[in-house]
Amino acid sequence: MKSAMIFGLCLAASVFAAAADAPKPFDHGDDADVNKLKQAEKSDVVNPMPDRPLAKCELKDKIYHGVLIWTDKKDGFTKIYDQYVKVAGKKPSMIGTFDCIWSNSVKQPDDSFEQRLKIIDEIPNVIPFMKVYTGDWKPGCPFLSADEILAGKHDQYFKNMAGYCKKYAKPMMVSFNHEMNGDWFFYSELYKKEKTDWTAEKYIKIWRKIHGIFKDEGVTNVAFVWCPQMTGRPYKELNAQNSFKAYYPGDEYVDWIGPSFYNDVNHMYMDNLVKTYPSKPIVLAEWGTEPNRGQWYVPKPYPGDAKHMEMTLNLFPKKYPNIKAMTYFYWGKDVNIERLPEQVEIYQKGISGEKFLSNE
Repeated sequence: MKSAMIFGLCLAASVFAAAADAPKPFDHGDDADVNKLKQAEKSDVVNPMPDRPLAKCELKDKIYHGVLIWTDKKDGFTKIYDQYVKVAGKKPSMIGTFDCIWSNSVKQPDDSFEQRLKIIDEIPNVIPFMKVYTGDWKPGCPFLSADEILAGKHDQYFKNMAGYCKKYAKPMMVSFNHEMNGDWFFYSELYKKEKTDWTAEKYIKIWRKIHGIFKDEGVTNVAFVWCPQMTGRPYKELNAQNSFKAYYPGDEYVDWIGPSFYNDVNHMYMDNLVKTYPSKPIVLAEWGTEPNRGQWYVPKPYPGDAKHMEMTLNLFPKKYPNIKAMTYFYWGKDVNIERLPEQVEIYQKGISGEKFLSNE
């Protein structure tokens, strides 16, 4: 009788705990305790690195100080790079960029991936981070059919890319079709512009296919970075949390997790991603502040753009030791750090320590 009672109490406790831990619909931090957030930011406690093997390109005790910038032409790249270094007060150790098959419906050169990689390679001692679209970045423009990719019609495109990476030989990172769990890119199941043949299931199959092509081509220097949208935007239901899970290719096919993190998101939402993929290093594949994004931040009041940046730089390295790279989205006047003078000092101070690796 007593053992049955104990079993019943344990069962009840486990059910209660599961219910308490269950994710809430469309939870992007709106139930976070604001005081706990402030305490975490001010705390000097640094959480220890999880006991796990290091991934490709991962550093044990350092964070790559990275920037995402335009690489269409060498002169333009050099100008923007120099401008960023002047603002940041420190040279980056990771440089990211985008590569696409079309841009504004204009077919890009077949070797655009290689040319962008060569431009980045002009800067010594950096890890290139190539973010690839299998189509056009702009809604309503051309893109590759999921069924055609799966049928092998575009294998040569991916083989060429694998060849460029193999030829480069040094460590680098590559992602395909980021923010797939939203509804603004053609490869999202809920793409709202038009009906496509892309689904979450096909996304996974395509990712694995590309991964297999790189493996078959003998590429060993590439870390595959899977880049979901941070806010848990819709999958099949508008209120679904963890929508990124539906698109995850599997641990065997992913080396890093690379969320986009902007100032519409409460910092505590990172808990969700870190707990979902505890064995993977994280790169903030895009991060920064942008005008008007703060209107979606919850709980209110929004702390302000500069404060949001400060919290990102203060909180994340301490609370989440799996964060091993941060690439600022330095892509124009609306997002550049210096659009708000107070952000410049905050950013410089935040990345100034030895924890953030420079290429010097």
